[in-house]
Amino acid sequence: MKKLLAAAVIAAAPFAAMAGTASDDFTITATVDPYCEVTAGASDISVSYNPFDASDVTASTATEFNCVKNTPYTISVSAPSALTGTGSDTLNFSVSPTSATGTDTDGLAGVESFTMNITIPAGQDVAVDTYTGTVTVDISY
Repeated sequence: MKKLLAAAVIAAAPFAAMAGTASDDFTITATVDPYCEVTAGASDISVSYNPFDASDVTASTATEFNCVKNTPYTISVSAPSALTGTGSDTLNFSVSPTSATGTDTDGLAGVESFTMNITIPAGQDVAVDTYTGTVTVDISY
C-alpha cells in the first residue's frame, strides 16, 4: 500500500508544478464628443401693431439649451428684415442680439438661455393684414 501511495504522490507532482496563471491586460477608451441640444425652443411672438402709436412695439423670447460640460458654442440668429402679409406691404422689424458665444461650464447641472429682443419700429404706414416671418436660431458647437 505504501508503494501505491508513493507512486500516486510522485505521479501527481508534475501536475502541481505546472499550475500557474496567464493574464492579459486591455485598455478602455471612451470619447465624449461636444454636443448641444435645445431643451425649450423660443416661444412664438404675437403682438398688435398700430401705425398711429408713437412707440415701438417690443417683445422678447428665449431659447434654452444645454451642452456637454466645457463645450464651446456659438449662437447665430437669422431673420428677414421685414414681416410679410398677403398684400404688398411689409412691416420692418429687428432682432437683437443676433449672435453670442460661450462655453457651457456646468453641463447637465444647468440650462443655458439665449434671449432675443424683437422691435417693430413705430410709424410704419401699412395696411390691415397679418404679417409674419420666421426667425432661425442656430447653436453651433
